[in-house]
Amino acid sequence: MVFSLFFSFAKSQQYQDDHDTSYYKTYRSMLTARGYLSRKYNVLSFNPPSPSTPFQYRATTSLNIGIGATYHAFTLNIAIGISKFNPDNEKGNTKYLDLQGHFYARKWNIDLLGEFYKGYYLTPQGLAAPAGNEFYIRPDVGLSLIGFAFYRALNDTKFSYQAGLLQNEWQRKSAGSILFGGEIYYGSFYGDSSLTPNAIDPKANALAINKYHFFSFGPGIGYAYTFVFKEHFFILGSATINLAFRYSTEISTTLNTKADFFGFRPNYNLHAGVGYNGDVWSLSVLWVDTELFMKGASSAYHYTAAVGNYRLIYARRFYLSRKTSKILAPIPAIIGQ
Repeated sequence: MVFSLFFSFAKSQQYQDDHDTSYYKTYRSMLTARGYLSRKYNVLSFNPPSPSTPFQYRATTSLNIGIGATYHAFTLNIAIGISKFNPDNEKGNTKYLDLQGHFYARKWNIDLLGEFYKGYYLTPQGLAAPAGNEFYIRPDVGLSLIGFAFYRALNDTKFSYQAGLLQNEWQRKSAGSILFGGEIYYGSFYGDSSLTPNAIDPKANALAINKYHFFSFGPGIGYAYTFVFKEHFFILGSATINLAFRYSTEISTTLNTKADFFGFRPNYNLHAGVGYNGDVWSLSVLWVDTELFMKGASSAYHYTAAVGNYRLIYARRFYLSRKTSKILAPIPAIIGQ
């Protein structure tokens, strides 16, 4: 069973005075309840110099079913894994703690990552797999990653991130916004032995690189747009690119070697969604993705860490009774609403 807990907060000022209500409508004083299905993913891509074969390490993550609610600017989601739809043992067993936090305010939007994974399988299927096995499994390979991306939406009076991603607002007319901000990350991936199988790249395997550490930060810019059809149907797309200064180190504990790399490498974040939204309920499919690009100094490999999640969400809004509103009154007071 997998248990995940998700919190998000958002801040804004006077709801009707700080945005154009002909473009989007807010439901902050109502309770937005939701049920959802979700699956997170975590992928490490290894792209060697030609003519060696590129490959990926993938985690086995669970399909989750969850419930949640949003009131004013506070969101709480809780999910558990559905064992019937979870991966078979032929791909190994990933142990993980995945703390993805997404904070969508009227002006600022923040994506937080806390990724702690151990146990991957190699793709494509059959690559480097021992005889009689479908996949090459590495229970010793792990990833630790923390960081965040923060972006300011310039057109917050007409464009709402919350409408597509939190369901507590309704984008009634098409609108978009330029985004600017920055990102900062620290992470590592590692194994007990060389991260590159000998069957794929004997030269890289001989370097015995079993640890890779990286730190990156830098400014970013992007654009988000929600296309609305007949007021209710929407397609949301958001992309940012981050020009990051990167310091990284390839380490071999076997050979006691270390190679540092300094340079600039891009990262990008994607948010996408499609669905129906209205006064009472909404139905949507959402995708959030973060891609971090790195390079090895001694191996000349290009590495990519991709993390994200997919969600199918049904949300419904409810007016609260006077008694319930009184009980929940501290929430907007605490978070400045």
